[in-house]
This record gives sequence, C-alpha cells and structure tokens, in this order.
Amino acid sequence: MPQAPSHPPPYSIECSSFPPPIEAAAGSQAWAFQRAFESSREPVRWGILTTMRCWIDTWPFKGVELERERIQQAYDQAPIDLKVTLDYIITNKFPFYFKSDGHRRCYDLYRTGRIQEAETSMLPQEDFIREYNAAVEPVKDAIASTNKRWIWYEAYTEISPVSKEEVVQAYANVSDPLKVVLSWMLATGWTIRVGNPRFFEQSKAAVHEMCLNHATAHIELHAMNRLVGMY
Repeated sequence: MPQAPSHPPPYSIECSSFPPPIEAAAGSQAWAFQRAFESSREPVRWGILTTMRCWIDTWPFKGVELERERIQQAYDQAPIDLKVTLDYIITNKFPFYFKSDGHRRCYDLYRTGRIQEAETSMLPQEDFIREYNAAVEPVKDAIASTNKRWIWYEAYTEISPVSKEEVVQAYANVSDPLKVVLSWMLATGWTIRVGNPRFFEQSKAAVHEMCLNHATAHIELHAMNRLVGMY
C-alpha cells in the first residue's frame, strides 16, 4: 500500500517537482494545501503567508514569519475560519490578504454584488441555525447581545439575557427588522453589538467603506505586481 510522504514536496514553481499522487486510502490530502500553494503565482503565495501572519485571532503561527516548507503544517493547525479564508485565496487566486473571517465575508459580498441583498434579507429559521452554529464565538456573542438590546429598543422592556445556545430558538419569535440585522451579522461576520436601527445604518456604512478601501488596495496591488513582472 502506498504511504503518505513524511515530508512536504519541495518549494518550487515547477509542477514536475511535486511528489506523485497518493492513493486516497493512504491520505491523498496529506500535502494538498502545500501543493496548491506551490502551484500558485508568487503574489498569491504572498497573500497566503501574510494572511497567516496577520490573522487577527490567536493561533499557533500568529505573527510568525513562516518558512514556506511549513505551509502544510501551519494549515493543518489553523482554526476553521482561517482555513476557509486560505482556501478562498487559493481558489480565487487572490494576490492579497485578509485579517479575519468577517474581512473575507464582507469582501465576498462586495465582490459578488450581494452586499445589498445581505442588508435587506432575513434567513429562514433552518438556515439561521446552520449559519449560527458555524459562526465564530465573537459573532455569536455579538448576536446574543444584539438580540437583548434590540428587543429593549423596540418594546422598552428589559428581558433576561439570552444565552448563545438560546439564540437559535429565540430567532423564530423576534421581529422581522431584528431578523434582518441578525442575518446580516452572520453574513458579514460582524462582531459588534447592533442595538438600534441607527447603529445598524452606521455599521452598514462601515462595511461599505471597508470594502471600498479593500477593493482600491487590490487594484493598486494588481498594478504593482504587473509593473514588476509578476503576471
């Protein structure tokens, strides 16, 4: 039976330097991300390395100038939201980096033209449960806090705090405007409490500004990379 290699493939632009494919039973994904990294253009590799180093949440390689031969090791130890972001960069061949799951989510909404849809739509109960369970803890905390504060805003009635576990059941009974806010928070990875409509408008404006700044920076990066002959 073929064995998964104990060492990563050598760092090289040439695909011929990769090890031969491995049978699935022996662990075909053993070095999958390393191979994808090596087959990418240099600006994309830079985006991967910078995302790993600058990721806002704590993880074993935060702030580390990572040697390229350790990419697979770092990827295997990355939290799920960071893995999703790294896969997103590789799949789309982006030559830039992201600092958080929310950063990636907002940019994807902006890039695909769904940002206005996210600002006006509310998730069905089943979809909300799925998205909420997959969210990172800071988003869950912000949603639980928003739920309590918004209900107080609507009814001027103090309610008992809703735990993160109870939010999914409470969602079915809240007002439609609050459902839109909570759905938007999941879509954007928003980690700050949204207590009233005015703050919701301010939060949406902040996302628009961040996306515009990000898009502008990406255009400049593309131009610089072309100028130095990386494309």
